Amino acid sequence: MHAILGSWKHILEARTDRKGASVLTRLEKCIHHVVVLMLRFILQVGNDLNHQKLAELATKYGDVFMLKMGQRNLVVVSSPESAKDVLHTQGVAFGSRVCNVVFDIFSGHGNDVAFTNYGDHWRKMRRIMTVPFFTTKSVQGMHAAWVDEIDHVIQDLSTRPESTTDGVVIRTRLQLMIYNVMYRMMFNTRFQSEEDPLFVKLRALNLRRSQVTQSFDYNYGDFIPVLRPFLRGFLRVCRDVNEKRNAVFKGFLEDHK
Repeated sequence: MHAILGSWKHILEARTDRKGASVLTRLEKCIHHVVVLMLRFILQVGNDLNHQKLAELATKYGDVFMLKMGQRNLVVVSSPESAKDVLHTQGVAFGSRVCNVVFDIFSGHGNDVAFTNYGDHWRKMRRIMTVPFFTTKSVQGMHAAWVDEIDHVIQDLSTRPESTTDGVVIRTRLQLMIYNVMYRMMFNTRFQSEEDPLFVKLRALNLRRSQVTQSFDYNYGDFIPVLRPFLRGFLRVCRDVNEKRNAVFKGFLEDHK
């Protein structure tokens, strides 16, 4: 093994580029540059770039500042006036989002309404969503279903003995209500209870999707592309979650037909 590595080192040292620098020297400089970028990234944001960290940086650098994160420059806007300029006054210019390796998997390479570039495709996607779900007629038509779901929540909680003694945690029940409202609008169906196998499966998949999309485990691959080969296992998990979610939705669509 040492002989093989020594032979490769000798070959790389012997090979030169057009400027006369050895390939090994260039490779060493590239690795050094990557290490420096990683250290700068860690020192700037640590392992969590949440709103509290951004607020702390805004206190130090001002309402508008730029983060140099690998090969990407990220501009952070904190003041209400600047945010209004970006999101409203200049909303068209800033309307498109930059995808990353994970959201490319879950959004079909940026073809969904959240990550597609602002333009004709975005308008078509918006029209597809607006007409059946967000017009005045659609909202009024679904009002009775929303009231019915709230009634189901009240009836369900009132039948639990602990609701009058120790109290109950209603988070999962409220999630079920939200799921039912959405799925009645999309597929005219609902989940029967919190123990419904399909609800449990879909809730677990959505939770897993949220975990991987909000994880910092993959960000270094976006900021330093040369490190993307190390993400193969993580991206394999993302593709598996996406395929399972799509299979569930495909089943809903088949039943709806």
